[in-house]
Formats: sequence, C-alpha cells, structure tokens
Amino acid sequence: MFRQLECFIQICKEGSFTKAAEVLMTTQPTLSQQIRSLEVEVGTPLFERVGRGVRITADGEILYEKALSVMRLIDESKKETYELRNARANKLSIGISPMDFSCLVPRFLKFHEQYPDITLKFASAENTSQQILSSSIDIGIADNYNPNKEIHMMHLYKEEQALVVYADHPWADRTFVFFHELEELESSLFVGDISLIEHLHTFSAKIAKSLQSKFESTSTAILLSMVLHKMGVAILPTSLIENFSGQQLKMIRLVGPTPVREIKLIFKKYHYNNPSVQKCIDFFLE
Repeated sequence: MFRQLECFIQICKEGSFTKAAEVLMTTQPTLSQQIRSLEVEVGTPLFERVGRGVRITADGEILYEKALSVMRLIDESKKETYELRNARANKLSIGISPMDFSCLVPRFLKFHEQYPDITLKFASAENTSQQILSSSIDIGIADNYNPNKEIHMMHLYKEEQALVVYADHPWADRTFVFFHELEELESSLFVGDISLIEHLHTFSAKIAKSLQSKFESTSTAILLSMVLHKMGVAILPTSLIENFSGQQLKMIRLVGPTPVREIKLIFKKYHYNNPSVQKCIDFFLE
C-alpha cells in the first residue's frame, strides 16, 4: 500500500506516468499496475487521460492530500525510531549496589576503553527484576532477583563474606571463627545480604535473634560506620572490608560453612532494541 501511495504521489507531481516511472526507476507497466491496484482498493478512478499526460480526478485530489500526510508520518516515524535506536545504542543503564560497584570498577573501566561511545549510567539496585521489566534499567547486577519468564540471569562471580568487628571487640584478636560461634555473639549483628539473612534465620534462631537490632540499613557504608561506632558487628564481602580495614576495623574469616554471595548479571531475554545490552553481556562472558 505504501509503495502504491508513493507511485500515486509521484504521478500527481509529474503529471505523467512516463516521467514518474523515470523518477521512481521502474517501468511504466509496473507503475500502471500499482495504480490499478490502488484504484481497486479505494473504489474509484484516480486519473483521467489528457493528451500525453494525466490529470488527477476529484477523488484523486482527496486521496492525494491524505497520501501526503501518510508519507510524512512514515518519514517522521523512521526518523524518530532511528534517533531512539541510536540513543539507546549509546547508553546503558545499570542497576547495582555500591558494594558490588566497588568490586567491578576495573571491569567498568575496561568496558569503557573497549566501547568509548557507550555512556554508562549507574542506578541503585533495589527491586532489580521490576526495574528491568519497567525499563528503568537495562541490566541489573545483584545477588538475588525475582524469577520471571521475561528475565534471564547469568552468573558473574562468587565472593566470600566475613565478619568485621571494631578494634577492641572481644573477638578482635581472632583470625577466624566457626559459623556456629555466631550464636555466642553478645553484640548486634548487621548483615547487608538478604539471602544471607534468610540463611541465618534458618541456621539458628539464636543468631536470628541477634539480627533483631534497633539499627538497620541496606547501605554497606552505613553498616561499616555502625561497626566503627561500636553499635554492633557485621557480615560483609571480604573485598569491601579490605578496602576499609585498618586500625579501627578487624576482619575475621567465617568457616564451617563460609558464606558467599553469588553475583549475577540480570537482563531481559528480549533486549534486541538496545545493542549495548548485548555488548555488555558479551563483555562479561569474556
């Protein structure tokens, strides 16, 4: 239909099938067939013969104005979708927690070196699945997500978690403690990992009780600050503790079992409208 309208408009402009065929780089019989099909579609003749040329009919005049509007809308749609596609191709929104961001900074810098034209926009990872489904982020990096048939998950890495205590805590001189010894903690225990909190509740009611603190936060920076202020102790990723450890904080390894976080790359299964997503997936697969 669009091709028929294109042929129709060109004939109106040229006033001749022959000249229109030359402009459109097609044959006159092909052009005539297109117009016959269009006339059948609209149910009325569109041209009348005048000497060696043609003249548009009254019905054709009506169609001509509408056809111009249709073709303008098509051109605008092509332009807008092109701009949108290219805008998306050069921007990637990633939902990630500050804790995981610190670990992946070297990878993000390498990605930028490999794809300097792609702008990385970082957002807080809260409900990763919902954020992806609502398109507020393109990719999520998190240790948990709500399963959904439209979402795919890819393993990135596992990270050990350890206990961090303040410098003069009774356990500060220890290098490791057994997991079950957490039952003997007399101070509040802060945990930033939701899946670990669930595991602690399952593992021991006594440990779970120590989690019932008057102070709570999902921010790792705040959790570390609370430990520094002797408000309790925390279980956090070892890489994060190492970045902040010193005279005021002590890291103690946990054994039997050693808790780990599994970090995942989370994205829509059908993400073909944004080529940057696939580039990011391929990059992390390397």
